[in-house]
Formats: sequence, structure tokens, C-alpha cells
Amino acid sequence: MAAAPKKKNAGSAKPDTEPGPPVLAWIMGGLGLALLLTCLAVILSQGLGETRPPDIRPRLVEVRAADGQWLAEIEVRNTGGETAADVQIEGRSGGETASVTVDYVPAGGKAAVVLGFTQNPRSDLHLRVRGWTEP
Repeated sequence: MAAAPKKKNAGSAKPDTEPGPPVLAWIMGGLGLALLLTCLAVILSQGLGETRPPDIRPRLVEVRAADGQWLAEIEVRNTGGETAADVQIEGRSGGETASVTVDYVPAGGKAAVVLGFTQNPRSDLHLRVRGWTEP
């Protein structure tokens, strides 16, 4: 006589396969990997790419009268790829010269300075960069 097959208890049955990670875990893992690869690409391109020297450009923004003198607000912009420190800006108007030193202007950044004159410099102000140091 053949033995009757054993019946499995429904409460103690184990599934044949274990469930895999949820779909959300795969999506978050993929996003994390994409973020990591993007960060590495940016770091490598910045580290291995060519750097451009500082390119300092002063520009007159505004002239205003204050306490018996004229103040010329100057925007100093660095369009280069490296930081410039101790940037010396000179402004000439008529026979008068004013100068200022900016601590640093980061690559792609800007700084604001003010030069003082006894006469209104709006019509004949000539700006120039006298020099800077590389930090």
C-alpha cells in the first residue's frame, strides 16, 4: 500500500523563494549611484582641467556726493579661473588719484570698493588694476 502524502500545515509553510528588495530600494540605490558618479565627474574635471589665471575687471557702478567729497563705487569682478589676493585698484580723475586694495576676489566672484575724490569723477574716471598676488 502506498503511503498517503503528508499534508503540510498551512501555518508553518515557508515560501519557496525569499522576496527581493523592494522597488523603492532599487530606485534609491540608483539615484545614490548617479549622484556619486556626478560628484566624481565634477571633482575630476575641476582637478584635471586647465585653470585660467585671474582676470580682474573694475567697473564704475555709482558716483555720489557725501560730506564734501565724491565717492565712486567700483565693482571689481574676477572673470578668471583662479583667486586673486591683495588686488590693487587705482582710479584717476583729472589730476587726482585714489587707490584701494581688495583682500581677495575669488574666481568668478566680485567685490565692491569705494574711491574718494574731491571733484565729481563721473565724466573722466579712468580705472586700472595695478596688480595682485596669487594666494
